[in-house]
Amino acid sequence: MRFIFGLMLCCSLMACQSTVVDAKNTANLAESVGFSTERLDRIAPVMQSYIDQGKLAGTLTLVAKDGKIVYLNAQGMQDKEAGKSMSEDTIFRIYSMSKPITAVAAMTLWEQGKFHMFDPISKYLPEFKDMKVYVSGAGDDMVLEDAKSPIRIIDLFMHTSGLSYGFTGSEVDKLYQQLLSKPDELNRSNILSKMAALPLVHQPGTAWNYGVSTDIIGFLMEKLSGKRLGEYMQETIFSPLGMKDTGFHVPANKVDRLTQIYTADRKTGKTIVMQNEPLGDYMSDPEIHNAGGGLVSTMQDYFTFAQMMLNGGEINGVRILGRKTVEYMSSNHLPNNLIPFNADSQGEGYGLAMSVTVDPGMSGFMSSKGNFGWGGAASTYFRVDPVEKIILISMAQFIPMGFHRYHDDFRNLVYQALVE
Repeated sequence: MRFIFGLMLCCSLMACQSTVVDAKNTANLAESVGFSTERLDRIAPVMQSYIDQGKLAGTLTLVAKDGKIVYLNAQGMQDKEAGKSMSEDTIFRIYSMSKPITAVAAMTLWEQGKFHMFDPISKYLPEFKDMKVYVSGAGDDMVLEDAKSPIRIIDLFMHTSGLSYGFTGSEVDKLYQQLLSKPDELNRSNILSKMAALPLVHQPGTAWNYGVSTDIIGFLMEKLSGKRLGEYMQETIFSPLGMKDTGFHVPANKVDRLTQIYTADRKTGKTIVMQNEPLGDYMSDPEIHNAGGGLVSTMQDYFTFAQMMLNGGEINGVRILGRKTVEYMSSNHLPNNLIPFNADSQGEGYGLAMSVTVDPGMSGFMSSKGNFGWGGAASTYFRVDPVEKIILISMAQFIPMGFHRYHDDFRNLVYQALVE
């Protein structure tokens, strides 16, 4: 059973193969929209170096501009042990790249007037009324105080709610970890009350702290729509956009396309198959649809989603959101004193379930103001640049994200290829 907290946590000849699809066509497209194909070709050797060094089993990278895919490259293996090469239709666990999709689904309800951003979440989910906030101490000596203001819905979108994930060694996160240690005691009927019983790590709205906030949005959506989260997403996003391989589990007839997931051996640092992967094996529909990290998807599906966002809520004649709604989502909502939202995100503010570049000069990457996107725990990553009209997506399956920072190289390699 997969629960809301699940995210806590020399090559063979085949593995060295690199396949760029429709190379001549994409090269012509690349040149027509201002990319140098010679410079785009710098991407493959760098990605291959991660594979050759045994850091990543395989990668799938995409670059698009002006709605046209100008680079798509599958390299290495989707499953080294089974001898399966990476391919364009490989299915990935996208973990926290689920968050922007959840946000879009929620915004369809916002557009219908189902909720307001500054509503307290307790208006819809009463479990979150009268929250307590951590002050000091541990265990039975823990000192708490009353929340000075309610958790607003926008706090959930921005991770300013005070909710956490259990990732750190803080006293509050230890409580999350204790709750996780008894998964058989968690279910749909009690998960919200058990979550709300944990203290917040800070007063609502006063700091940025990555946590289960987006997961709570999923429960809000189920309450407002009267449908399971996956059903609502299927009706409002996946079916209209033709995202045929995105969902909360992998059907039996598609399991052979699901990637193996890898991690680093704690003693040797070598890449190994991950046992007990977060959120389970994805082979069955989970009891709780994890809004913050439970989706699987493919490169084509996620590109369609990202292009819809770049287009202002529409693609191929299908409109999911209004143009101003997408502008609102992809705008920074953090006050200046919370920018950057963490030390590794210089120049970055935060929109709704995505980071937003507010100062490209402070960033460690080439970028544009207003560039937005997010990543997933297993090294999936996307950015949308409304100024240059670029989408870049990289997919791998290695936990934790950032252990091998291949996506940083990929991002700069994309921008250095722009010549017009």
